[in-house]
Amino acid sequence: MVARANRASKNASRGPAATRRDRTKVDRDGDLSMDGPVKGRGGRVGKASGASNARKDLTAGKAKGGILSAASQRAILKHAGAGDVAMLGSRTVPSRGLTELKVTNWNKSKASTNPDGGVSSLISWLEKKASNRLSSRVRTVKIKKSQVEGEDLIVSVPAEDAGAVLRLDGWQWAGVNVKVERIGGDAGGLGGSKTEQTRDMIKGVLERRYNIESKFLDLSILRQDEKLKEQSIFNVRSTAGKFFPAMMRVLEGAFETAKDKDEAVQSVSLANNELSDLTAISTLPQTLPKLKNLDLSNNKFEKLGQLALWKKRFYHLEQIILTGNPIEQAEPDYASSIIQWFPNLRTLNGIQVRTEEDIANRSKVPDLPFPIRSPAFQDEGGIAEGFIRNFIAGFDTDRAALTAMYYDEQSDFSYSVNTQAPRDPSNTEQTEKQEWGDYIKNSRNLKKISQLPARQNRLFRGPQAVSDVFAAFPKTKHADLATEAKKYMIEAHIQPGVPDPSGASQSGVDGFFISIHGEFDELDSATGQPKKKRSFDRTFILGPGGPSGVRIVNDILTVRAYGGAQAFDPDNFEGANGPAAAASAPEGVPQLPAGLSIEMAEQMCLELQKQTRMTIGYAKECLEQVNWDFPTALQAFESVKANLPPDAFVAA
Repeated sequence: MVARANRASKNASRGPAATRRDRTKVDRDGDLSMDGPVKGRGGRVGKASGASNARKDLTAGKAKGGILSAASQRAILKHAGAGDVAMLGSRTVPSRGLTELKVTNWNKSKASTNPDGGVSSLISWLEKKASNRLSSRVRTVKIKKSQVEGEDLIVSVPAEDAGAVLRLDGWQWAGVNVKVERIGGDAGGLGGSKTEQTRDMIKGVLERRYNIESKFLDLSILRQDEKLKEQSIFNVRSTAGKFFPAMMRVLEGAFETAKDKDEAVQSVSLANNELSDLTAISTLPQTLPKLKNLDLSNNKFEKLGQLALWKKRFYHLEQIILTGNPIEQAEPDYASSIIQWFPNLRTLNGIQVRTEEDIANRSKVPDLPFPIRSPAFQDEGGIAEGFIRNFIAGFDTDRAALTAMYYDEQSDFSYSVNTQAPRDPSNTEQTEKQEWGDYIKNSRNLKKISQLPARQNRLFRGPQAVSDVFAAFPKTKHADLATEAKKYMIEAHIQPGVPDPSGASQSGVDGFFISIHGEFDELDSATGQPKKKRSFDRTFILGPGGPSGVRIVNDILTVRAYGGAQAFDPDNFEGANGPAAAASAPEGVPQLPAGLSIEMAEQMCLELQKQTRMTIGYAKECLEQVNWDFPTALQAFESVKANLPPDAFVAA
């Protein structure tokens, strides 16, 4: 190394090898620090001074170790490549492949009282921070040579690591902002095109704000970031609008795979950025779709509509902070909507909104039975189960009390008689006459009742009207739920958007959709003995309200001839994936083309139902007729939909 004037003492210039035995632990100020204190309420997340306790909530979950992925960079980073930019003009020792860098403004730090003036602590910090890159390419940076010359620290690093160390320029260490530059060149020392320099500037901002231990990226108060202020990023609206998408492209380009990126960045703070909508940061869900923790505190969100762009986008989101936004006063009930938008959300503004058990119960919902599987039953707090048990028992014993408990003035009930339903295939119940006289008068079978007044007269609303219809039915005895459970097929799932009787939530509240398929005996009014066996299908929409806390919003009953319970028991049916599949598929099992599994066919049925509003049965039949070609099925539907019967569609 070339001799320089004002060389420091021998002890001060021995380098890290001689002094690291005396190394002292770097205090908190020697680690990553953000650009300024958080103002207002709510939560910054990270190691910034003045950070609130919201950080503990936002990053409390255990994180898995991570790495990150390469993606094409467009717009202002169109020609940016991955990896560090080669340093131009640096003094490199050819035999060693080292590059010399100068570190200044460090000698007045809090570590200056250390025996070596803080040199070993500074070198350790430089190595650690330069190694903590946003990249799948893990590389440990080591400073090979160092010496103090006056107020400068001269370090030599491998040429390929020079860019990582240069990006520490302006970072805070032990209470001071250190300056790092290449010797004999411009500050920062970045060569290459303007695009490359912009890319490296943005990458430096990201790495300075990234905490590898907590997998946290702090993008709060970006307008106060010194590097961004130097580039006047937020002085011009057009530049400011392009900055965040460019930042996301740099983030994507730093990682080998999407999995690496998702594991490496699990928490993000966008607090204190004066955001009034999500337009400028709309690309965050595309870049980090599996984000777990998000801080949007102390911005300018006033309405739910300003946040709707991210509705249902962060499926894995567990915690979100929205404190310090005007929406808290403008829409006090916004929390219920936020909880619905993010199905795995555990914590909102530091308050638990779902337990781990709630999440586990949601994840236990089986697939739709197709062609037949065990029933899908999703419950919360035993609400659905308790309702079913009480309703079936109450219908058999005291219907007047039942209607008073579960029906209100907005509750709707209708029933229909299906006289053409198939009978029990095992012929265990022989019935010569169906005898529908007790039901046919008010049957609302829409395939047979086409006149609007007749349809309206057969829809009953309110507890008194429902009670009168119930009283006209024969006495019944349903199969016992405890001892004859196999005679039922009962399914339930969460139903969002149920009308809120209090009117507090315009978008509705969570309720339940429950379907029950089973059987009952009609009893002789004189003897109380069974005289006829029926099968039934019943669908409920439940919402909050009523004396028990649960009210029936809608109740639809179908009564039909006894059809047996064989179809409800998966053990009695070997589908296309069962043991009998190799021999011959039973009647009713879809004959699927080679390469199309039952699971794929299910998803095709659900998607066709979604796009056409047909029932699952009609969607399945449509796909079968075109040999499970989805585009052709859509075309076939469009050509025949005008001729389809009303029951081909899901009721509005």
